[in-house]
Amino acid sequence: MQVAVDHPSTTSGVDVLNLATPDANAFVGNTCVTSINAPCPSIGPSFVANPNPIPVTGNAIVGSTTLSWNAPDAELIEIRIGSPNGSLFAIQGNRGSIQTGAWVREGMTFYLQDVSQGRPLTSDYTLAEVVVHLQQKWPPLR
Repeated sequence: MQVAVDHPSTTSGVDVLNLATPDANAFVGNTCVTSINAPCPSIGPSFVANPNPIPVTGNAIVGSTTLSWNAPDAELIEIRIGSPNGSLFAIQGNRGSIQTGAWVREGMTFYLQDVSQGRPLTSDYTLAEVVVHLQQKWPPLR
């Protein structure tokens, strides 16, 4: 961190200057989550669905969403549906995002599983879970 050059020293605040090459370091909410030349503190896993709730129209009973995760302490993750050892949706690295198809139902639960080094598909290695909801959006009146 450095003190802002263009503000008097009587004001509080700092500027964060990232001198790394583009995409070498990643910050989420002003917290370092990845770094090339120095370890970042572990902020724990995050797992979200966006949108959630999923807007659907008419009598639709399914929708699609994008799942995004950051699991800094894992090397390899699986996203499972319904339970820690449920249907496999994706095998990925420790951070990323993936879009579902239009098959997500009300109350569907996705599990972010740490499968690094062959870890079993049990709740002991569930990093996070997200429950997805649908929200009916009726067509506007004409």
